[in-house]
Amino acid sequence: MSWFAEKFEKFRKQSMRVIITTITAKFIFGVGLGALLASYLQGYNWVLYGWLLIVVSLILHLPAIYTVLIKK
Repeated sequence: MSWFAEKFEKFRKQSMRVIITTITAKFIFGVGLGALLASYLQGYNWVLYGWLLIVVSLILHLPAIYTVLIKK
């Protein structure tokens, strides 16, 4: 079994809370990236909002990263 398949199987065995948190974090990251791409609009501080959403999504994603990649 490859490394990727092993980690994917470990992720599938996680609780529903961890899976939903991971999906939510990825969604928030996408929204943050979209806000950064929309930064050409004047009058709004899209760059700040984009980076804040990306940081929030990474913080939400930390428990899943720890559980899947580091924890034995």
